[in-house]
Amino acid sequence: MCFPAAYAAQGADSFSLVEFQGNNVPPYAILSHTWGLSHDEVTYQDLLGGIGTEKKGYGKLIFCAKQAAKDGFRHFWIDTCCIDKSSSSELSEAINSMFCWYHEAIKCYVFLSDVSTTSSAESSVTFPESRWFTRGWTLQELLAPTHVEFYSNEGDLLGDKHSRVQEISEITHIAAEALQGAAMSRFSVEERMAWIEERKTTREEDMVYSLFGVFHVHMPLIYGEGKDKALKRLQKEIRESSGDAVATLAPHAKANSTAREARLSKIHQWLSAPDPSVNYQKALKQRQHDTGLWFLNGERYAIWKTEAASSLWLYGIPGCGKTILSSTILQDLLQHRDNNLGHAIAYFYFDFNDVQKQGAELMLRSLVGQLSQQAADVPASLDALFSSCEDGKRQPSLDALLQVARQTMQQLPQVYVMLDALDECAQRAELMEMLEAMAGWQLPNVHLIVTSRRERDIESSLEGLVDLQNSICLQSEVVDKDIQQYVRQRLSGDKGLSKWGKDAALRQEIKMALMQGSKGMFRWAVCQLDTLGKCRNRADLRKALAALPPTLDKTYDRILCAVAAEDAEYAVRVLLWLAFSNRPLTVDEVAEVVAIDVARNPAFNRDEVLEDPLEALDICSSLVTITTDNDNERLQSTGKVVVLAHYSVKEYLVSDRIQRGQAERYSMQAAACHNIIARACLGYLGQFQKPEPMTEDTLSECKLMRYSAEFWVRHVQKAGDRAAKTSRAALHLLSRDNAAYLNWIRVHDLDEPWEGPKLGRVLAETPSPLYYAALISLEEVYNYYIIIN
Repeated sequence: MCFPAAYAAQGADSFSLVEFQGNNVPPYAILSHTWGLSHDEVTYQDLLGGIGTEKKGYGKLIFCAKQAAKDGFRHFWIDTCCIDKSSSSELSEAINSMFCWYHEAIKCYVFLSDVSTTSSAESSVTFPESRWFTRGWTLQELLAPTHVEFYSNEGDLLGDKHSRVQEISEITHIAAEALQGAAMSRFSVEERMAWIEERKTTREEDMVYSLFGVFHVHMPLIYGEGKDKALKRLQKEIRESSGDAVATLAPHAKANSTAREARLSKIHQWLSAPDPSVNYQKALKQRQHDTGLWFLNGERYAIWKTEAASSLWLYGIPGCGKTILSSTILQDLLQHRDNNLGHAIAYFYFDFNDVQKQGAELMLRSLVGQLSQQAADVPASLDALFSSCEDGKRQPSLDALLQVARQTMQQLPQVYVMLDALDECAQRAELMEMLEAMAGWQLPNVHLIVTSRRERDIESSLEGLVDLQNSICLQSEVVDKDIQQYVRQRLSGDKGLSKWGKDAALRQEIKMALMQGSKGMFRWAVCQLDTLGKCRNRADLRKALAALPPTLDKTYDRILCAVAAEDAEYAVRVLLWLAFSNRPLTVDEVAEVVAIDVARNPAFNRDEVLEDPLEALDICSSLVTITTDNDNERLQSTGKVVVLAHYSVKEYLVSDRIQRGQAERYSMQAAACHNIIARACLGYLGQFQKPEPMTEDTLSECKLMRYSAEFWVRHVQKAGDRAAKTSRAALHLLSRDNAAYLNWIRVHDLDEPWEGPKLGRVLAETPSPLYYAALISLEEVYNYYIIIN
């Protein structure tokens, strides 16, 4: 075939056109985007003439070139400038070949010019609202490629087609199976016609021409014939090529698929499962190129993928890179699924940073939800369970969910399940029982892989589930190559470290020191590189290399002791909240956390709020990180949250070991910390003393209001015997004479938490404080109201 492609030199911002004939086409990336005004787009003639760099659309070429180079491609293709539209024959060939060209691309980058990750962007829309989902030509650009990645206007990765498949299915009304690579022939003509129904094209004929690849037909272009005539020609081609029924663009065409998706959407809301794709994307972003290949190319992994009822356990010391490796495995499994129709993937990341991802049942709900999305229809067992629970008015039992999981797995050809960080599950006994039950099913089509530390209860439970040869220790010698690759790429790509990359001898000195000290601990190497990046000269660098801390504990101790004296109290508050909050905190919430001191009255001082929320990262250095959480609809639209960088950070803060070091002031105990957070939340709520209806602006400006209203009760309950003073603070809040009581209920009603804020609620509509005291089991408060009443 004739395939013109733009050539991208590694790291260059200039391009030249090259043409390939027949099957001699090298690996390439391809861009999908929405066209701007015609005079803003770079054309084929522009590139031939070496002009067009001033055009608005040139930025898309720059983005695609850099991303392609980053992913190792020397060629990429963009429709605006790789088709000579002055040639009718070339345009016709391109439109008829477009589906194939997108399908053959190794990666497709979707550039969403109207979606911004910068909160200040005035014209930005959310991912589901992007214009890209409404255009006709982007239909085949979504369906054809195996690997589709979505990027914001700034070039930030927003996820890929696989990780956001359920959301994209709901946006586009396209069956998840079609998005996951199922053959187009599996879907009726009516259903495929329905996919284009709500989309738009500049020229009406293109509504039909953009369907050529979807129906595997080849037709000449006759612009000016109108949509109706073009549709008749397409129907004739479909009829003659497949004998399928004639379809129209009528609204009723998508009734069956829409009903299925609507039913499944209700079931997923009922399951209320957390989204593990957030963790997957975070870990994948941290992975360095070519790491983990020792495992993917190994014999045990190859056998595991094909052996009946296979199981693998990967274990290792804290910080050895288990979660990063699991994301590498998951990425490979997703690609494996794309090449093997009918294979299904379900996964879960247990996460100490998120209470919603620490429960065994929540894991099971997530697996059931993921598998149901990949089934050809709503699984009968799941549909029956939903109906038996009065269509979601009641919650199912754990045994019932297990049976649904088993029956759903039985109906799928092959199922691959990956569970990461079993040791971060707060209900470990229940989890182990669940895994034992799943192993007892002996389903030959199910393949399980789990990761964890080597802890006695986990090892004891897995002994009967995983054969000895399938228990793989991530020892120093197998991880060291990945650490070496990580160090090498950090030294060349990190802004703070790249200044040392010009001196080969110095670079080798850094590598040697880190490899000798890491002892198989990725986390240790990460922290040391963060520290070395702050060195201003060679003397400081060599001094740091000569005094590298030998362990993670010593590393954390040194980081904490390096916190400036004026920032120490702020660091304590930030670490305390991140270690024990009930959900990840947004960057703006953390900025307000540092302004709360429970030892004073009032506890909250708005003048202490960080002007730049990201300074919280500077204060706590390598111990915290910023990530994206699009799973929680109550977070800000950006979804940026601050979390502890690693499970070992929290372990160190709550351990006895920290009390023996110089960072003793940062020592934490769970009950005491929950008590402090509860008092902080109550103190924060206490500032809202106006009985008039709250405004959306107030709720938006007071970043910590929703968290305080929703979670103060849980923190009181977790404070145990330390909650005496907190109960008195709760008693002060639970009073009709206190306007803060009404404002609390306005923001978060314990009776109807799913309803969201009702800011105009009046006191007459609100139950008595005694009711809520009983509801939340605050004994001291409840007894007080019994006495006075």
